[in-house]
Amino acid sequence: DYLEFKMFNKPTFSLSTFTKSVAANAINAPRLIVALAHPSTSRQLREQVMLACTAINDCRYCRWLHTRLALANGVDVDALNDYLVGATDVEYSNSTKAAIAHAQQFAKQQRQISDNAKAPLNAEFNTWQRLEINAYLEAIYLGNLTGNTLDALLSRLKGRPSASSDLLSEIIISAIGAPFLLSLMAVGSFDKQVKFGTLH
Repeated sequence: DYLEFKMFNKPTFSLSTFTKSVAANAINAPRLIVALAHPSTSRQLREQVMLACTAINDCRYCRWLHTRLALANGVDVDALNDYLVGATDVEYSNSTKAAIAHAQQFAKQQRQISDNAKAPLNAEFNTWQRLEINAYLEAIYLGNLTGNTLDALLSRLKGRPSASSDLLSEIIISAIGAPFLLSLMAVGSFDKQVKFGTLH
């Protein structure tokens, strides 16, 4: 039990799952580019679904960045955090609830969502909007697990390796993601509005 406690236990990428996520993002890139410029849902919903996915994967880099973006786009982050931990007094539309639930399942099921689980999203959004939400989720999932894989390497160097990843995958994936992620860490460490998370 003590050994398990000392292990790094966030979800991480293997080289195989990283490659699949990158490929999915390449496929979704055109839809993502359009959505970032002219969203068919809203910028608030974008940040809500990205933070919902991030809350499951627990990536400190994405949490800091998208909390900042959520605030900039008018999202009540405190209300969102309350909703994500089960508060029932947060008033969201059925479409927002469906999108947040879908984001949570996307993270929990590691990008593999059953047709039945997609039904609430399908009922609230048209095909173009669903493609937009999926593009957001593919992008944030890639960011989440790339960040966690870098942190798994940092944790390994401190004597707390990950039980679910290997050193080679951590080195290669971290080398790809480190320039962007470490720059976020540097900027976030000076942020007095949104606290940057510590390695744990």
